[in-house]
Amino acid sequence: MLVVPPESNNQQPESVGLTEVHYAQLLESATQLRAQHKGLKGKTLSIRYNNLCDFVTELLAFDGWCAELYLLPDGDSPALPEDCVDRPDMDGGSELKSTDPVEPVQTRWYLATSGTTDRPKWIGHSLVGLTHSIKYSERLSCLIWGLVYQPFRFAGLQVVLQALLTGAKLVDASSGDIAVRLQRLKQGEVTAISATPTLWRQFLMSGQLHSMQLSQLTLGGEVADQGILDALATVFSKASIRHIYASTEAGVGFAVSDRRAGFPRIWLEQGYDNIRFKVDEHQHLWIKPATLAQEGIVGRVDKQGYLDTEDLVELKGDRALFLGRASGAINVGGNKVHPQQVEQVLLDLPEVMQARVYGHTSSVMGQLVAAQIVATQRVDVIVLKKQILKHCMSKLLRHQVPLLLEFVEQIDSNAAGKIGRGNVNE
Repeated sequence: MLVVPPESNNQQPESVGLTEVHYAQLLESATQLRAQHKGLKGKTLSIRYNNLCDFVTELLAFDGWCAELYLLPDGDSPALPEDCVDRPDMDGGSELKSTDPVEPVQTRWYLATSGTTDRPKWIGHSLVGLTHSIKYSERLSCLIWGLVYQPFRFAGLQVVLQALLTGAKLVDASSGDIAVRLQRLKQGEVTAISATPTLWRQFLMSGQLHSMQLSQLTLGGEVADQGILDALATVFSKASIRHIYASTEAGVGFAVSDRRAGFPRIWLEQGYDNIRFKVDEHQHLWIKPATLAQEGIVGRVDKQGYLDTEDLVELKGDRALFLGRASGAINVGGNKVHPQQVEQVLLDLPEVMQARVYGHTSSVMGQLVAAQIVATQRVDVIVLKKQILKHCMSKLLRHQVPLLLEFVEQIDSNAAGKIGRGNVNE
């Protein structure tokens, strides 16, 4: 069943109410909705998210009925096809009669990339591709999932489909501030959460995560550094902790469950779970997953079927460690600096709770490395600044050291739960 906040909820922590909606009710509503819109068979339809119940109902109604479904993001959206029908204004056509023949359509689902480091674009998937990594077991069906991602994004849709296909309960905590989300998660007695490392840090900083009985923790969407993995393992020592490599373009690639950052280097030689890996001379990770997106990746797949993920990795010891997006590098006098690599060094310090590294425009060097820091309470920031610079100089090359440090109370994340990667002074 879905556990959702009432539409009238004002999203204040002290007044968070939840309503239960059984999957059978959603399926019945979906059957009625499809019957009311016979004219949409084989058409291209856009679905705009209003609330989780309506969203799931429309997915159930129009998958296998419409030729294409475009799941609209809440912000800037790539251009839609001219023949795309907008859900609120669509022409219903005549009602479907029980005697009408029904032949299922192989619906193509289009999801927009988050646009964290580039302009959003549409990526097409089949339902088979979206669900191929979902497994069913009695244990999984008993989980109570907390939805903290936007459900129309790839990561959020994965959580929704996981719950639907396993019959697990799903608690909607995809909107509101951190306090509201945590109260909904606790009220719904959630036992499993999938979130970005940024969101996990915010949950930990709230001091309320410790009271939850989580048995399955998943990290994705950003680089999962050793610090956040260790912090979660300390709080939930007996839980399953995995970080998943997935993207709108690549689908769900692989999961790492050994509580270590990166993935085993030996996978580059042996592969893992029917997935093949390679790293080129530019440090780009290429993967050959079981299924690929159907559209939107032209020019990124080689003759052997490997997809250029455009994510950079560093081979270090027995691990392949993620450095971040190739397009997200800071250019310091011709030297490339990867923000996530510097952030991981900053987060090594226990006094640093959150960090955001970005490029600050410089007329001389092109860009300078700058950082926003959220420090622990009651810390002397003057002393900490000296400590940070000393630590960075011992761990990083000269051009990688952040020269501009700004101490802030919080670091904003975007709608996808990730740290924004634009320049602050742009």
